[in-house]
Amino acid sequence: MKRREPVKLPRRSSLMAARHKASSVASLKEKNALLTRALSESLEQQSATADVLKVISRSTFNLQTVLDTLIETAARLCEARRGVIFKRDGETYHGIAFYNVSPELVDFIKRHPITPGRQTITARVALERRTVHVAALQADAEYRYALRGVDPNGTELGVPMFQGDDMAGIVILYKLGVQPFTDKQIELVTTFADQAVIAIENTRLVNELRQSLEQQTAASDVLNVISRSPTNVEPVFEIIGERAERLCKAAVSVVSMVEGELIRLASFHGVAEKGVEAVRQAFPMRWSDETVTARAIRTCTIVHIPDVLADPRYQQKDAARAGGYRGCLGVPMVREGQVIGAIFVARREAGLFADAQVELLKTFADQAVIAIENVRLFEEVQARTRELSQSIEELSALGEVSQAINSTLDVEAVLTTIVAKAVELSGTEAGAIYTFDESCQEFGLRATHGMDEAMIAAIRDRPIGAGETAIGQAAAQRAPIQIPDTLKESSLVLDVIVRAGYRAVLIVPLLRPDQIVGALVVRRREPGEFPKNTIDLLETFADQSVLAIQNARLFREIEEKSRQLSAASEHKSQFLANMSHELRTPLNAILGYTELIADRVYGEIPEKVLATLQRVQSNGRHLLGLINDVLDLSKIEAGQLTLSLTDYSIGDVVSTVLTAVEPLATGKQLALNSVLPPDLPLARGDERRIAQVLLNLVGNAIKFTDSGEVAVLASAANGSFTIAVRDTGPGIPEADQRRIFDEFKQAETSSSAWKTGGTGLGLSIAKRIVEMHGGRICVESSPGQGSTFSITLPLIAKKQVAPI
Repeated sequence: MKRREPVKLPRRSSLMAARHKASSVASLKEKNALLTRALSESLEQQSATADVLKVISRSTFNLQTVLDTLIETAARLCEARRGVIFKRDGETYHGIAFYNVSPELVDFIKRHPITPGRQTITARVALERRTVHVAALQADAEYRYALRGVDPNGTELGVPMFQGDDMAGIVILYKLGVQPFTDKQIELVTTFADQAVIAIENTRLVNELRQSLEQQTAASDVLNVISRSPTNVEPVFEIIGERAERLCKAAVSVVSMVEGELIRLASFHGVAEKGVEAVRQAFPMRWSDETVTARAIRTCTIVHIPDVLADPRYQQKDAARAGGYRGCLGVPMVREGQVIGAIFVARREAGLFADAQVELLKTFADQAVIAIENVRLFEEVQARTRELSQSIEELSALGEVSQAINSTLDVEAVLTTIVAKAVELSGTEAGAIYTFDESCQEFGLRATHGMDEAMIAAIRDRPIGAGETAIGQAAAQRAPIQIPDTLKESSLVLDVIVRAGYRAVLIVPLLRPDQIVGALVVRRREPGEFPKNTIDLLETFADQSVLAIQNARLFREIEEKSRQLSAASEHKSQFLANMSHELRTPLNAILGYTELIADRVYGEIPEKVLATLQRVQSNGRHLLGLINDVLDLSKIEAGQLTLSLTDYSIGDVVSTVLTAVEPLATGKQLALNSVLPPDLPLARGDERRIAQVLLNLVGNAIKFTDSGEVAVLASAANGSFTIAVRDTGPGIPEADQRRIFDEFKQAETSSSAWKTGGTGLGLSIAKRIVEMHGGRICVESSPGQGSTFSITLPLIAKKQVAPI
C-alpha cells in the first residue's frame, strides 16, 4: 500500500492577498466610472456653454431667443423641472423667459412682479443680493408664494445676475422633489447667469446703437425736408409727427402751433379713424387749458406724465380713454425764449418715455423751429424785396414829381404828372386832382389820368360843392376817405363814376393849415379796401400837389408884388417850409439811392467808391438834419407844427434815444448812463417830439463833452415829470445860458465848439416843443463843471399850448 501524500492547503496570507487584489480592481473600476461620468458631465456642460455662446453671437438682435436657450439649457443640465429668468425694472422683477412653465403660471408671474423680501426665493435673492438654495421648500416657514399649494416645488435655486455692482435679474430653477442642487450645478447656473447678463447688455448696446442710428437718420430726414421745402412748414410737421410716433413707439403724435392766445393743430399721426374727429375737436386749445400740450407751451418746459388718467390736473381724460393712451410727453418749440408750438406723443401703457426718446423730441422741436424760422426769414426777404422795389418806384416817382415841380411853373403839367404816378403806384385804373375855389365854394377838375374825354367832360360839367360827395367830406374831415364799394355807398360818388364801373374810390384831401386846396382821387373797378401803405403814399402825393399848387400861387404873388408887409412874414415862413420840403425830398432820394448802391443792390462796387458813398451818406444825413431843423422852426413860426397827443412811456423814450446816440458816445469813449425809477407812470403827449427834444439835448452833451460821462435822469412828482441830461463837459458861462435858446445861437464854451457844426436851432426848437406841451426847459452850468439841462413836463398834456 502506497503512502498517500498529504494535501497542501493554501496559506491564509495568499487568500487575503487575492481578495484584496479583487477589491482593488473593483474600486478602480468604480473610480474610473465616476471619472468617466464626471468627464462626460463636464464635456456636456462645456458643450452646452459653447452652444449658448453661439446662440448669443448669432442672436444679437433677439434677446428672447438667447434667454430661452439659457434657461432651457440650465434646467436640463441641472435636472430641474422648470426655470424662469426675471429681469429687474426699477424696484421690481418681471419674468421674461420661461422653461416648462404652464401658461397659467406664466400669466400669473407676469401679472405679479416680485419685490425684494422673504416670501419667495426670487424676493430673497433680490433682498440679500446672493445665491439662495432651499433644498426643501415645504419645510421653509418664510416661503409664502401664492401658488404654493398648487405648484408643489420641492427644491428651488435662485442665482443673481450681476452687472458690475447692480443686479440685472435673477435665474430661478425648480425641482419637484427634494433634490438639492450640487455645487457644480450651482456654479454652472452662475455661469449661465453671467452669460444672460452679457446677452442683455449686448442687446441693450445694439438696440441703443440701432436706436441712435434711427434717430440720426430721422433727424437727417427732417433736415432734408427742411432743405427741400424752405417756404412750407407743413411737410416738416408731417415728417416730424410720423418719425416721433414711430421712434418713440407712441400710439399718437401731435404737432401744434401757437397763434396768439390759442394753440392750433398743425399735424397728427397714429390716430385711428374714429379718433380723428376727437383730436380735431380738441383744438384750438387755450394756453390756460390743463393739457400736456398747453402746459408745455404755458410753462416753456418739457411736461412728462407717466399716467394722465392718474393726473388730477389733466382735463382730457375722456379723450385719453377713447384714444387708449396713458403715458404722455409734451416738448415745447422755443425760438429766442418765445414758445411757438409743441410736439406731443402718447403711448397706450403707463410709464415714462426713455431719455433717448425725450432727447429725440427735443431735436425735432429744434428742427421745427429752424423750419419755421426759415419760412419767416424767406417771407421777410420776399416782403423786404417787394418793399424795396416799391420804395425804388416811389422814390423814382417822387424824383420825377420833384423835377417837374422844380423845372416848370405849369401847374397843370405838374399835377398831371402827380396823378399819373399816383394811379400807377396805387394799382388803380384812373385818377384825378380837384382844386377848391374858395370864392364859389366848389371843387373843380384840374388834372386827370386814365379817363376818356366823355367822362372828363361829364365830371367837368358837374362841379362838386363843399360838403358834397366823399370829396367834400374828406376835405371837411381833413382826412382821407375810402369807399370800398360804390354800389353800397352810391350817394358819396357821382353817378358817372358808378356807371363807368368803378367800385372802389380813395380820396385824399389837399390841405394847407388854414385852407382847403383840393383833393386827389384814385379809382379802381375791383371792390375792396385800400391798404394803409397806399393811403400813406397818396398822402405824400397830395403834399406834392399842394406844394405844386402853392408854388404856382406863390410865384404869382411874387410877380404881382401886391402883398402887404404883415403877409410877407407869413409867406416867408411858408416859403421856407416849402423850400425845406423841396430840399428834403430830393435829398431823401439821394440818400435812398446812395444806400441802395452801398448795399450793392445794383451790383458790386469798389471799396474806394463805397468809402466815398459812405461819406456822401454821412454828409447827406447831416444836411438833412439841418433842413429838418429849418423846417421845424418854419412850421412853428407859421403855426403849422401840431402835437400828436398819445400815451407814451418816458422809459421807452429814454431807451430809444440812448440806443440812437450810443455809437457817438462810444466813438468818443464817453460813458452813457441812465437813472430811471422802475415805477414811472405813463404820460400823455407827443412822444416823437419829446424824443426829438431829448435826442437834441443828449446829442449836444456828447458833442461838447470830450471825457467823462453823459447821464439821463428822470423822476415824477406832483403831476409832472422831470428829465435831466447831465454831462461832464466844459460848462456854459452864465452870459451864454439864456441866448443858447435863441435861434441861430451857440455857446462859445471851448476851442472845439466850432467843430460841432449845426444851425443853432436845436435848443430853440426844443424849447418851443416843450412849451407847446405846457412845460419848461432850463440849464444849470458853470465853466469847467459840466452842464445839466432839465425838462419839466406835465404828465398829461391835455391840449397844445401856443409856442411863445
